[in-house]
Amino acid sequence: MRIGCAHCGGVADYPFQTGHKRRPPIAAQQYFQNKGWAVGSSPRKDFCPLHVRPAQRKGRKLMTSVATKPASIAEPPRECTREDRRIIMEKLDEVYGKEAYKTPWTDTAVAKDLGVPRDWVTKNREEFFGPAGSNPLFDEYGEKQAALTADVAEACELMKKADAAATAGREAFNALTPKVDELRALGRRIEREIGR
Repeated sequence: MRIGCAHCGGVADYPFQTGHKRRPPIAAQQYFQNKGWAVGSSPRKDFCPLHVRPAQRKGRKLMTSVATKPASIAEPPRECTREDRRIIMEKLDEVYGKEAYKTPWTDTAVAKDLGVPRDWVTKNREEFFGPAGSNPLFDEYGEKQAALTADVAEACELMKKADAAATAGREAFNALTPKVDELRALGRRIEREIGR
């Protein structure tokens, strides 16, 4: 039996009848598919491993120079105006405590709320209020996350050890099974001989 590639004409053969048994036609299809061929419903839909994907059959397009528009120049980022600084300062007065942000505020949250770059908020906060400080809510979250991560890692280790122990127990049981069967056979033989 033979198959041919509809794209390049490549051919492959399948030994349809070897020895005593004749193989079913589906075996040929499976044989060619295992070799990487795409077996279609007709010879026009059969493709060799080199042309299985449609992109490989189409070939490569040559890159031709096409007149393109000149790249547009990006606008420079806007500068922080006096009005922007005033708005940022009012918001910082509202959300910044003595030494740190009030829960749940951060530089990012303030910038997102006001719709300004985070760098502007950071610069104004450092200049007039002080360091970002620590947010108690985020500190609590970090502590709980670290503790939970450690607990999960410990549980994973215990599961690995339990899995290894179960595997070792299964192997030990499987090693004992032939010995138990041998002992049972010996016991039956003894019962038959004594029972006479």
